[in-house]
Amino acid sequence: MSGLSSYLFSTLSKVGGIGGGSIPDFHYTVGDKVEEYAGQSIWQLHHGQKNDSSKQAASIFVFDKTRGSSYTAVAQNGLKRMRTLRHPGILRYLEGAETSDTIYIATEPVTPLSLESSGDDGLRRWGFYKIAETLKFVNEDCKLIHANLCVASVFITRAGEWKLGGLELIDVAAAGDGRQVYRHYTSVIPGYSLRMAPEFESQKWDAVERGKLGAVDGWSLACLVYQVFNGELRSSSQMSSQGRIPQTLWPLYQRLLPADLRRRMTPGEFLQAATQPGAFLDSDFVRTSLFLENISVKEEDEKTEFFSGLHSLIAEFPQTFAKYKILPELLKVMEFGGGDAKVLSGIINIGKALDEAEYAELVIPSIVQLFGSNDRALRFSLLEHMDSFIPAVPAAVVGKQVFPNFATGFLDAAPAIREATVKASLAVAPKLANKTLNGDLIRQLVRLVGDPEPGIRTNTLICIGKLCTAKEGVLDLDAGGISESSHRYIICPALLHALRDPFPPVRSAALAVASACAPRWEAADIARRVIPILAPLLVDGEKPVRMATLRAMQAMIARVEAHSQTMPTTSAAPKTAPATDLASASESKVPVAAADMAAASMASASGWGGWAVSSLSNTLSGAISLASSSATSPSVATTAAHQQAMSAPPDVRNPLRIGNPPVVNPTTASSPAAGGPAAAARKLSGVPAAQTAPNISSGNDASGWGFDDDGWGDGMDDADDAWGNNDDDAWDNGPATAVAAAPSPPSPPPPATTMSNINKLSGGMTMANTLTSASFGSTAAPIAKITTKPPTLRMAAPNKPNVSSAASTTTGLPRRKGLGAMKLGGNAKKPAILDEDLF
Repeated sequence: MSGLSSYLFSTLSKVGGIGGGSIPDFHYTVGDKVEEYAGQSIWQLHHGQKNDSSKQAASIFVFDKTRGSSYTAVAQNGLKRMRTLRHPGILRYLEGAETSDTIYIATEPVTPLSLESSGDDGLRRWGFYKIAETLKFVNEDCKLIHANLCVASVFITRAGEWKLGGLELIDVAAAGDGRQVYRHYTSVIPGYSLRMAPEFESQKWDAVERGKLGAVDGWSLACLVYQVFNGELRSSSQMSSQGRIPQTLWPLYQRLLPADLRRRMTPGEFLQAATQPGAFLDSDFVRTSLFLENISVKEEDEKTEFFSGLHSLIAEFPQTFAKYKILPELLKVMEFGGGDAKVLSGIINIGKALDEAEYAELVIPSIVQLFGSNDRALRFSLLEHMDSFIPAVPAAVVGKQVFPNFATGFLDAAPAIREATVKASLAVAPKLANKTLNGDLIRQLVRLVGDPEPGIRTNTLICIGKLCTAKEGVLDLDAGGISESSHRYIICPALLHALRDPFPPVRSAALAVASACAPRWEAADIARRVIPILAPLLVDGEKPVRMATLRAMQAMIARVEAHSQTMPTTSAAPKTAPATDLASASESKVPVAAADMAAASMASASGWGGWAVSSLSNTLSGAISLASSSATSPSVATTAAHQQAMSAPPDVRNPLRIGNPPVVNPTTASSPAAGGPAAAARKLSGVPAAQTAPNISSGNDASGWGFDDDGWGDGMDDADDAWGNNDDDAWDNGPATAVAAAPSPPSPPPPATTMSNINKLSGGMTMANTLTSASFGSTAAPIAKITTKPPTLRMAAPNKPNVSSAASTTTGLPRRKGLGAMKLGGNAKKPAILDEDLF
């Protein structure tokens, strides 16, 4: 019957069915059986895992109670001791359960020492240290005797550490009633007779109770030493040979073998002797491991000295020991605030050897927890090494757990924390969602552009520049990185503000960022906002700033040039003449030709005064047009000239334009009552009569520069200079009411040298020397200078006295240079002129 139950149990174990949620109060699933361990213990060893989302790995020890009462008593003793004894050197108990036919014990995942040879010398020495230390605890602190130490009762963790198990025979040294388990049940332990202590074999129980506590386990420790170095122990007589036992260990080993309990060394005495200088357990591996385990009680100077050499020591440790032993100890140090950058550096170095799953399991949880610490030194260390570990942290974890604590560094009172947070932003940014990147991170960085510390302002600008110019493969940002709206409305104003910073490196950094981000600037913003701020920096007192400004200006101009290539040639829409216009192209070809000549002049004029030449061409063409048509139909000719003046494109305007276009009244112009011979001369020449003071308005004009042709007087310059030391009769008569002037006698013709060019253009006709207000009823416009500064108007001094036309060229009145109003002769006037002194 027992054979059948064993068969069924083995079959269920192989398929992982034992305990799969059906075992009361046992939350682990029993997996595959470790066949190699069979026959070495009363327990069957299985792999297992916890029944929850964590799927925590475990080792499951299973005992079949149908094997008999003696075996069951030993197994039950082992379960009881596993539950009650807790020590870092004892196999860590997770959970246990007992049913009517089976006992289950779940422990940390381990491998029996008998199945895994520990080839590393450092791990072997550290293993003996841990076993001796644990036996000392059992003997001296718990007053117990283990009595079952061998390779089958020692287990190796993932870190390579040795853990003490096999607690089936453990019991008190002196019970008084003689009911100790090790007295009666040694026979149920496989292979126990081959390594039984002499006092057990001779059953000298009184000697055991009166002897040194732990002497029995001293013999068991010797058996372990022999099995580790020499292999299987077939009889106790073999233990007297050294074999492969190290020479430094051999003297201590011999002191564990005496049959007399009073002379035999206990595990505690062995530990003390083996750690002496030059002894077997005196090694860097053991000292480093011990320091890590006891670091919480070490002095600060000791910690500093230890951590300074930790980097070189880690390279000497086995990889498994570093991952599962040293790394957890270092994380504990960091968690409780006892570490610094060197400790974190050690964590990072060990983490490089981990795969993604191991890193997520061992490092990430602790790192995320460390971000919540209030210790500034710890937070500074995390920020300094952010780029080393943050790439392995999932983006969801960074966004929800890391970044909220990380962002507090921007507001920290310590400048070092703020600066380190800025630098670490480049490592965190690729893990952030687009909303967090553009909504939270960028705003925090822009706020630090105005930080009181100049170094922080400089580094913040550099960080912003790298984020704005992030390239795929170098700095991979989510969803395209910095958005256009964030760049235009958040970053650009911060850069313009930084260009005025008093600290030169800040200005240089802002210029460098502006140059790098030039393709992202709006061309209109560059022309209206950026270049006016950059211009003063071209003569900055610092050479690096000047050079950076030149590069930035070149980048900005290149951006504007590229944008201008995509713009239309002109934004002006051609204005179609009304169908009822009497001066159409079919009725008068001369005005059309004059307009074409004026347009060609505008297109070809590229230097200073080009606009003035174009305007003068329009004026002369208007005069020619009126003169050529007045002989046959004065009314139609005058109307055609007026229509030509009004037909200029409305959108080609100068914002400095002053005055309205002249309005020609054909009836008044042709009326005999308008002025007799002088009026006839005006009709032939097409020159308007004296005008009233101009109204400052926003009408259209024929020249396209915002000025009326009549602002030039439709006539010639004086002989003084090319532009005329002149004034314009369009400004005569002061008041803004058009009153017909009395006829004036004709003036003598001006000098031939002044009229020659204009006479040639007008077919030899002599233009009238006097102007009256009968020709045009509206005001004339003055002429703007070539400047971007708006002109101002002011009224001149009181009226000039009337002078004859013959003396008009020799008057002593002050004359204005440049673009003053031209005088073609006529009455004295009270002009409103451009104040050229303001340009």
